[in-house]
Amino acid sequence: MKLFSFPAVALFTVEVPQQLYVVEYGSNVTMECRFPVNGSLNLGLLTTSSLSQHHDNIGRAALLHSELKLGRALLQITSVKITDAGSYLCLIDYQGVDYKYITLEVKASYKRINTQVMRKPGEDKFVFMCQSEGFPLAEVFWQNEKNFNLSGSANTTYTLTTDGLYNVTSILTFKPSMSENYSCVFWNKELNGETSAHISTLGSTQYSGQKSPILFIVPTCVMVAVLPSALIIFKKRKSFKNGQPRKGTFFFR
Repeated sequence: MKLFSFPAVALFTVEVPQQLYVVEYGSNVTMECRFPVNGSLNLGLLTTSSLSQHHDNIGRAALLHSELKLGRALLQITSVKITDAGSYLCLIDYQGVDYKYITLEVKASYKRINTQVMRKPGEDKFVFMCQSEGFPLAEVFWQNEKNFNLSGSANTTYTLTTDGLYNVTSILTFKPSMSENYSCVFWNKELNGETSAHISTLGSTQYSGQKSPILFIVPTCVMVAVLPSALIIFKKRKSFKNGQPRKGTFFFR
């Protein structure tokens, strides 16, 4: 009986040097997956055109072609927004097919609290106001130096900005002690994070800083690069904007 031996074939695999990217809202990020080239990759016939992009991402998301010949597929997103966060699929078809997932998290903390103090005309009451933007929606608590809760007298409202951030305003009308400082606390119950500001009837403000960032994932998108002999796809599972699902697709040829 004659035995046959077959040459070993290397398994085509896609690798990601970093599976999780955590970035600040408004910053830039470049996510990477790698694949074996096994020789030179001919990019001479490669042309690029943006066929379809959601209006939120036009001009902000791009596949960096200069690194493809090195076996690096880089997806760059500038001015990161809420809708960019999520789980990205990097799928490569080149001498084999493989894929990996990359997660993008965006932190948008209520890092600056704007305050205002006004005295009601003809009364001994004051109006304290605190306003800030972030995501997700924060609860606002008021307290004095003795940590006595004053939130029952506060009126807190919010609007949604065009970028998907919550613009939260809280107003407290009461008769304060002239010698005390008061605090408004923006509290993220979900992630156990808070930012606070201290104010007084003198109108001065002192920030305590934020104790933890606000992170959120709002899973969208598809990016495709077609080479003469390779197909590269970056795809985001799904997206939500104001609670509504949305799809966005990017093609690069």
